[in-house]
Amino acid sequence: MDLKTTDSNRRHFLKGMAMGAGALALGSSLINPLEVMGQSIEASLGKASMEFRWSMASIGNVFHSVNFYKSLVNSGGREKLLDFNKKQSFAGGGRQKGIVDQLGLTGNDPKSAAEMIAVLFTLYNGPKSKFEITGASANKANLKCVECPIWNMIQSQKITDDLCSGLSIYYWDGFVKALNPKIASSLVKARPLGDSFCELAIELQA
Repeated sequence: MDLKTTDSNRRHFLKGMAMGAGALALGSSLINPLEVMGQSIEASLGKASMEFRWSMASIGNVFHSVNFYKSLVNSGGREKLLDFNKKQSFAGGGRQKGIVDQLGLTGNDPKSAAEMIAVLFTLYNGPKSKFEITGASANKANLKCVECPIWNMIQSQKITDDLCSGLSIYYWDGFVKALNPKIASSLVKARPLGDSFCELAIELQA
């Protein structure tokens, strides 16, 4: 038996198999390029945690919000910003009732409202948002924002205009009114007004 011939034939056979497998993989990517690309994208995204994805997406929302409100001030002064908040932010806050319903969050008392505001704000503005609820009872709850990505963005851009206190007043009052018409939200502390944190007082009205 000629061992050299046998080894040579085996090498040719294995080389042919390898080439065939490569051609099959290439052919598959040419026949279904989007499917292959999709698998590659999913594999790459899988390396990023959900918190990292959430953080990256929220940065865009925060940046857009800050620059949008700044553009209103630049084009029409603080009065234009306040007018926008009275009309649009109050209604926008009310629409968030649909989001908490989708999340399965329940309750229509001040403490529940405070918890929901913290959840909604954090969903939109990222995992670095931090809140504390104090003085919670059946009739009242105070929600303190101790870490705010919007305020941090305003500071990083060296903006001195008050862009967010009006939004906090009308947006969240619109939300709690949609949750329960007998609840009111008021801004009692605000960083743009010189306080070291922002705070909402959420109360059940008589």
